[in-house]
Amino acid sequence: MKRTVSLLFLLFTMILGVAAKGDKMPQYDITGAGSGTEGTLLVKVYVYAKSVKDEDLKRAAVHGVVFRGCSGNASGARQPAMASPTAEIDNAAFCEAFFAKDGQCQNFASIVTGSYDRVKTQKGYKCGAILQIDKTALRKTLEQAGVVRSLSSGF
Repeated sequence: MKRTVSLLFLLFTMILGVAAKGDKMPQYDITGAGSGTEGTLLVKVYVYAKSVKDEDLKRAAVHGVVFRGCSGNASGARQPAMASPTAEIDNAAFCEAFFAKDGQCQNFASIVTGSYDRVKTQKGYKCGAILQIDKTALRKTLEQAGVVRSLSSGF
């Protein structure tokens, strides 16, 4: 009986570990890729993983714009981070749901057709693409959730 319970506990723990690993934010790099139309931002994102899906690229792009910002592109323009450095920790419950594999962050990014880039590395792949981020709608959603301060809130 104890052995069966121990095996079930071990199996349950392994399943939870695999499920939790799947929702973890992948390692990524982000840079500016030019200016988009009014209210949008173009970024180049590289995700490092054994297998990379479009959802991973979108999550990394939105996460990078919100919490990291991105370095300049050829024109020298730099996009600062939307949120404060502690906003991700302070709003952990919202961020966990927002940046989940099928989370709401997927709605704010679209991959530019023909911009895929894939390189084999020792640990897997370095996959990249240019993504267009709807910066205006993203900021509005994050302001409503309290992650980002409103631009009209003053200093």
